[in-house]
Amino acid sequence: MSPTPSSSEIEVRPKEETGKPPRNPAVRLARKIAVGIGGVALIVAGVAMLVLPGPGLVAIFAGLALLATEFEAARKVNDWAKERAGQQWRRVRAKMSRNGNRSA
Repeated sequence: MSPTPSSSEIEVRPKEETGKPPRNPAVRLARKIAVGIGGVALIVAGVAMLVLPGPGLVAIFAGLALLATEFEAARKVNDWAKERAGQQWRRVRAKMSRNGNRSA
């Protein structure tokens, strides 16, 4: 089983090279608006769930992932957040293994 490639190893081809006809500009705009509204709604709900019952961080990351499908700035923030989360997870795992707790 091969390891999952990182985001820098995945080849992303421009939409023009995918062989699909270009979308109607109105459809592209409608999709961008819908993705923007949905992504922001997920992030706002996630922030609210940080103090209310619910999976706040999951909703925030889902909102970022949704926004990253259409917006380059959100893609960069999402990549940064994934990297930081990975660093923190590795730090916690190392600390737990030093303390002799192997259950995580």
